[in-house]
Amino acid sequence: MRTINHLFAIALWVMSTQLFAQDKQDEIIAVWDTGEKKVEIYKVDDRYIGNPINSEGERNPEIEVLNLQYKEEKWVGKIYSQKRGRLLDAECQVEGDNLLIEVTARFIALDLEWTRVN
Repeated sequence: MRTINHLFAIALWVMSTQLFAQDKQDEIIAVWDTGEKKVEIYKVDDRYIGNPINSEGERNPEIEVLNLQYKEEKWVGKIYSQKRGRLLDAECQVEGDNLLIEVTARFIALDLEWTRVN
């Protein structure tokens, strides 16, 4: 009986850590203000996609600004640079209501900070 109780406790612990990890991964899902426009980040399978919000407040799925995956407690992937007209490497972390993005292009790095709208 004692072994069953231990196994049950271990199973509960594993399930709770998985649920917490999922919540952590999904905290990036929101509408973010970039300072110039708003971007909605949502989840498709294991990827986090960001599309700009148009003037009517609707997501524009034809323009993909971000394409990220959650790895090692951060989101990594690509961000579209309108100024350069190409995709650049990006690493993101959520801190409170701020999305901190480190963008790298070859040997140059740029830090961006977006603010959660909702």
